[in-house]
Amino acid sequence: MKKFALLVSFGLLGACANLGSQPPVPVTSPVVQAFRDICLQTAPSFAEAHRVARQHGVTEMTDMGFATVGFNADKSLSIQVKVSHECVVTSEAQEDDSLTRQLLTAAAINAGTTVPRKVPVKMMIAGQPFILMHDRVGGEAFVMLKPE
Repeated sequence: MKKFALLVSFGLLGACANLGSQPPVPVTSPVVQAFRDICLQTAPSFAEAHRVARQHGVTEMTDMGFATVGFNADKSLSIQVKVSHECVVTSEAQEDDSLTRQLLTAAAINAGTTVPRKVPVKMMIAGQPFILMHDRVGGEAFVMLKPE
């Protein structure tokens, strides 16, 4: 009986150890790749986000006072950047159920940590806390912002 209880205990401990993470997935979506390059890799200041966005075809950029917004030529990809505060990449709706997992994988690789299971998630990126979110209502919105 003791051996069985010990075996069950180790099994439960092993299962609990993995509750907060999941295996990484390949980051193949162009919009998640754009988010990785534009937001994750320019954090925490996002000062280079506009330059990197141009590499993803975002050429029309407008300073709205509170943030800079930009679009690619056919408006299928857009960004919103508030320097040192938030970075958002949006696109048309995608028929890919793995987008959230791709976002979480890209963020975990950038942060050097395990892949979280769900969004919203708070992560340390470039030594600073950020909240990451994926909103699928009306399209795809990948959001990275500093908590207040």
